Amino acid sequence: MNATHWRVQELQHHSADIVWLDAEEARHAYDLVGLHDSKTHLGLNVDTVDSIERLASGDDVAAASSWLRARVPGIQQVIVVFGEDACFICSSAFLIENWSDIFVPSRDDAMIYSKDTPLILFYCHENQFELGQRIVFD
Repeated sequence: MNATHWRVQELQHHSADIVWLDAEEARHAYDLVGLHDSKTHLGLNVDTVDSIERLASGDDVAAASSWLRARVPGIQQVIVVFGEDACFICSSAFLIENWSDIFVPSRDDAMIYSKDTPLILFYCHENQFELGQRIVFD
């Protein structure tokens, strides 16, 4: 990842906890989440993701953090995908505790998936989350 990319600069204060993917890894992550991104609405694809749960948290960061904490095991590595050239890896515990600083309402949409389990999340710029299990996981 280019160190001058605006998103790298924006999240520089988290550099000890996140690792930006290189171009090849980012493209792979982007292609993978594309399989699970709905083509009809902002959210997860019901054809490739099972057990989808939704949370519209509005401005209630504490409620959203509690919701995530109850559903996302804190001991796994997750990949956060903003776009084909902006992806990073971090622990799920870090993501749960810092999501409100990483994602900017009214601007960001992102997909997050676990490297260790079928877990996948969609964050919508309207402070909404969708969480599910990838049907095909290898």
